[in-house]
Amino acid sequence: MDIRKMTVEEFCNRVKEKTPVPGGGAVGAVVASLGAALNSMVANLTLGKKKYEEYEGLMQEVIENMELMLERCLKLASADVDAFNAVMEAYKLPKEDPTREEKLQNALKKAIEVPFELVECARDILKYSEIVAKWGNKNAISDAFSAAELARAACKIGEYNVMINLKSLTDEEYSKRILDELYEVIGEAKVYYERIQEMVKENGFTKI
Repeated sequence: MDIRKMTVEEFCNRVKEKTPVPGGGAVGAVVASLGAALNSMVANLTLGKKKYEEYEGLMQEVIENMELMLERCLKLASADVDAFNAVMEAYKLPKEDPTREEKLQNALKKAIEVPFELVECARDILKYSEIVAKWGNKNAISDAFSAAELARAACKIGEYNVMINLKSLTDEEYSKRILDELYEVIGEAKVYYERIQEMVKENGFTKI
């Protein structure tokens, strides 16, 4: 399933069907890609403005990185579907099949790695949301804040999908390593998000 080739309406219609995919992981990846796109938009609206000329190089960096991130996240959306399908195929193998457990565990690891990568992407999108919110065109600051909210949602979605697949994994050493790395990345994302929330309050966008 190549989600990149679907229209928004087609994707939503596929999500709402009585099938498990595309599910939360794919949706989270699409949400992250939209966050990256919004960061790019703010950077593009900053370029060429005399008031922000000292940040031209920084905005170019945002655009270049978010272009890569957008493509990466859209690929993750399809990869999430493929990873889930592989897990289901392993579960369908006869229980007497001597290769079943190994195939299942390998499939589960892939189903963990995809959303873990989504969490990493979300962290990086938050990093650039902070940059465009701080130094980008102030007329588009609400879009920078919106990008951060989308990235935060994608981060949580990725976390949920890592955790649900870890429940079925028997490799304790692998599980511990993944959890340690996951919480480190989530911690970094949280720092970016909290700093952005301070800017949200400073600019009078919310009373929360």
